[in-house]
Formats: sequence, structure tokens, C-alpha cells
Amino acid sequence: MAKRNVASSEESYKHLLEMILTKKIMPGEKIPEIGISEKLKVSRTPVRDAMKRLENEGLIEIFPNRFAQVKDYSLQEIQDIGAVRLALDTLAVRLAALHGSQLDYMKLIELAKECEKASKEGDLILRSKADCDFHMALSNISKNSSLIKMQKSLYLSIQFIMIHHPNPSNDEARHLHQHFELVQALSENKEKEAVEIITDHLSSFYSLRNNYPAGFFSDEPVNPIEQAIAWEENEFGEKVMK
Repeated sequence: MAKRNVASSEESYKHLLEMILTKKIMPGEKIPEIGISEKLKVSRTPVRDAMKRLENEGLIEIFPNRFAQVKDYSLQEIQDIGAVRLALDTLAVRLAALHGSQLDYMKLIELAKECEKASKEGDLILRSKADCDFHMALSNISKNSSLIKMQKSLYLSIQFIMIHHPNPSNDEARHLHQHFELVQALSENKEKEAVEIITDHLSSFYSLRNNYPAGFFSDEPVNPIEQAIAWEENEFGEKVMK
């Protein structure tokens, strides 16, 4: 019976994940718990187990004794994830430059090509998965188990954001090309250049520069006059962009 419950929970998880990633259920919409259990011919328990798992992965919000719905990320939440992702990927790039081999970089090139192919075909699900796989492979090269674990915990929420909350101002061609530029910099042992590429890549993707002082995500010296001009204090004494 236990094995059957595990199988039912896994089936429910895969079914619900597919519904979310293929936009059969949109952000803010309630999860049709009863409908899923009837369709899969399982009890509501494995469906609830699946929802709890997806909640932990950042795709669902559960309101106890009420309902569950697909997560609807705010712009601030997306940018918060972006800032964390940039910090993790910057470390991943530095460690990849330290530990990576030419074979590792060749594998990254293949993943970059998969991103490009999916983009040309207009396959958003495959495009988002390939992108996450590229950045995950970059972290795997780091040989840092804690970093890899943290990146894995963000994997699905990042894919979800790419599918449901794309940034309309993003330059898709430029972002795809930056994957290749990053690998080239790593293969030529140009760590600083690689860090600059990943910084630009993610800060533009998540529109982070509008929320942080100039130079916050780089090692370049900051002009204090320019920074003072760009920022001011609000009525609560908090620094905000003008």
C-alpha cells in the first residue's frame, strides 16, 4: 500500500507540474484538487502530497483549510530571486573557472545550442528547461555541493518565472549569445570577463539595475556623486531610486 501511495503521489506531482508549466493552470488560479484526483483515479491524499511538494518548490501557494493556487509572483519577488541567483551564479562562474576542464566547457556549449534551438522553434517550455540546465551545469562544474543544492532548490521556480513572467524588455538574441560568450571566457581562463558576462546576463534579465546602486553587482569603482544623484530617501528613511 505504501508503494502505491508513493506512486500515486509521484503521478499526481508530474501531472500537476505539467499542467502548470504548459499554462493549463495560470498564476493565481485555484488548483482543481478534486478534478485531478478523479482524472488520475486516486484519492485526494496523493494530490495534496504533490501540492505540498510543489509549494516547497515555489510553484504553488496553499491556504490551509481553504484552497491552493498557482503561485503568482510579484515583480519584487522575481527580482529577489534574481538577486540570489546572480550571487550564486557569480560564485559558480568563479569556481568553474577554477575547476572546469575544456570537456566541461564543451558540454556547456551543447546546452547553449539547445537553448538557441528551443528559442528558434518557439518552444518556451524546452527553452526554459534548457536555460536552467545550462546554469545548473555551470554550478555542477563548481564541485561545491552546497552551491549545487541551493541552485537545485531554485530550478523549478526559475523555469516557472521564465514561462509565466517573461520580461518583455529582454533581448532574447543577446541573452542566448551571452551563453556562448561566457563559455568562451571560461575556456580562455578569463575569469573577470566571465563574471562580467554573467552579471550583465542576469541583472538585465531580472531588471536588477533599477533596484540597486550603480556598481552593486560589479567590482568596478562607484562614483559617489552619481550614486547620490540616482538615489534619495523616502519618508521612511529608506533609500529608493529617483
